[in-house]
Amino acid sequence: LRSNNLSYISENIKDLTKKTSANKIFEAVNSFTSESEIRYVGGCIRKIINKEKVDDIDLATNLVPEQVCEALKKKNISYYKTGIEHGTITAEINGEKFEITSLRQDVFTDGRHAKVKFSTNWKDDSLRRDFTINSIYSDGDGNLFDPNNGKKDLEDGLVNFIGDAEDRIKEDYLRILRYLRFFTNYSNHKHKPEIIKIIKRNIGGISKLSSERLLDEFKKLTLSKNFLKLFEDSNSV
Repeated sequence: LRSNNLSYISENIKDLTKKTSANKIFEAVNSFTSESEIRYVGGCIRKIINKEKVDDIDLATNLVPEQVCEALKKKNISYYKTGIEHGTITAEINGEKFEITSLRQDVFTDGRHAKVKFSTNWKDDSLRRDFTINSIYSDGDGNLFDPNNGKKDLEDGLVNFIGDAEDRIKEDYLRILRYLRFFTNYSNHKHKPEIIKIIKRNIGGISKLSSERLLDEFKKLTLSKNFLKLFEDSNSV
């Protein structure tokens, strides 16, 4: 069953590369230097593993943002410097948008903003992400790189923070809402009491967040297919 599932995942990732303009981005970055590499990351891989519809594509690369711009320019691909100080460039091909983020480490965070240092280490990049199920990478051919065992957690219905949960939340208080959204969509278990305690201790941090980020996350939360499941467990939150 597991090997069948792996081939299903691999085939669907290959399809994503073939059927979208992602293949042009892979070609642009992978051919830029002998060391340059780009991989899918996060939501698109999580959704493929969970047999959901992929509605956005995020990519990670070992190039710094200026090199990403050069690589795209070389292949006449349009791009915007959407969050260049955090390492994110948005490429657009035939109306399809792709967020490309340079591998990074968070040097300083205040619960809302992060100061970053670019890296070439995929494992280090994975460790600054929020949940194991969001730290799964894949090349265009469907070869997974899963340093935090996110695929197993997803299959087991576990929503696990990477590293210390309280540290992750204090880095960005939006992760409280993200935890609730992923819990409603993917968990097969009850909330861990220690996670609920950490959320209660830090809930005030949400007031530091911009209204745009909050609204965006609330919208995703209310559109979650299992939104009502949140209230079944409301006594524990």
